[in-house]
Amino acid sequence: MATYTRNQRRRKLLIEQRLMGLGLIAISVLIFVLASTGTTIEDRDGTALLFTLPLGLILLFSKKIWIV
Repeated sequence: MATYTRNQRRRKLLIEQRLMGLGLIAISVLIFVLASTGTTIEDRDGTALLFTLPLGLILLFSKKIWIV
């Protein structure tokens, strides 16, 4: 098991957090595309965007470590 200094661990966690943020934003784009091409009212429901997009933006741009 590798031992990291405090700054190395923080940097690793920030990179991981930003990758998670990018992943959530990509999922948000996919939800938007699927909701915009839906034919029924249930297919056009984009409620998940209210959760995934803000969380993805917070994880991407925050300097505070939100993941554990």
